[in-house]
Amino acid sequence: MTKANNLTMHGSGSASGGLYNKVKIMGEGTITDDFECTLFKTYGSSEVSGNAKAVDFEIFGETEVRKNLDARNMKVLGTLSVGESATIGNTKILGTVDVTGKFTGDKVDLKGSIGVRGDLEAEVFVSSGLFEVAGLLNADVIDVKLRYSTSHVQEMGGETIRVQKKGSFLPFMKNEGYLEAKIIEGDDIFLENTTADIVRGKSVRIGSGCEIGLVEYYEEFKALSGSSVKENQKIE
Repeated sequence: MTKANNLTMHGSGSASGGLYNKVKIMGEGTITDDFECTLFKTYGSSEVSGNAKAVDFEIFGETEVRKNLDARNMKVLGTLSVGESATIGNTKILGTVDVTGKFTGDKVDLKGSIGVRGDLEAEVFVSSGLFEVAGLLNADVIDVKLRYSTSHVQEMGGETIRVQKKGSFLPFMKNEGYLEAKIIEGDDIFLENTTADIVRGKSVRIGSGCEIGLVEYYEEFKALSGSSVKENQKIE
């Protein structure tokens, strides 16, 4: 890949797919087919008509990938939309990401927002932003800080799950963040400001601001002050 040519676009233009070294778009650029590169960087507006594969994928403007995206490292400070699925090693999001299909990765560090219409699977999911997952959010470690607005997930599963409220550093923003889910399942679970139909785990602690329909636990269950749990049941 090191022998491939660089591609740089200023103003408005288009290029064919293929193999590149570095791709930099500083205006409006379109890549008309599948491509692969070591570095993809957009400062303006870009569109990929096919599949995109990169070692490093960095968005400071707006990018649309019509099909699948595959990258070892991804950083989004602008807006990214993926028409099919995304497979990413390490992800850092300070802007907005929308994935039509499934998102698969190693570590997700979310400070902006992400919407996934399929499942989101990672080893580590750390969020102080907003997320909306239409399917299953699954990770070994899920660490969520709720700052503002409401995140939604159909199901959440992991070994260690921490969902905690965290006040905004801006004094005039007094609204707290919330999480809404149908089912939350893990080994070690601690929740705040969460609404869920069912929470199931080995050790389950329900903190303030929670409204839970049913807690099923194997070893330990605690409902702390300021929480509401309609029913709890120990599983033998």
